[in-house]
Amino acid sequence: MKLRVDINEIETALMKVLEELRSQKGDLIDRDPADYYWSIGKDERYNPYAIPEHFTLGQLTDDLQELKKLAQGDVAPVALDLVKVRAVLAAIGHKTVW
Repeated sequence: MKLRVDINEIETALMKVLEELRSQKGDLIDRDPADYYWSIGKDERYNPYAIPEHFTLGQLTDDLQELKKLAQGDVAPVALDLVKVRAVLAAIGHKTVW
């Protein structure tokens, strides 16, 4: 079975979450000093029948720096940018309460 993703629904849902976040916390969010996070490669991430064995480290400050370049138009978007957005949104979601 294929997973069908409606980009319009994702965009609408994300905009609603970001609007609520902004109304609750403003335009800037301060995070605790945690910067690094565990990352699991895509082949292991989407295989629920095996325990992941290969981990790497991601870095939120690096992700944010790359997303800033994208937002300012300094670089063209690529699919991997979605992974960086995911990492930043996950960090906000795990640490922000409203």
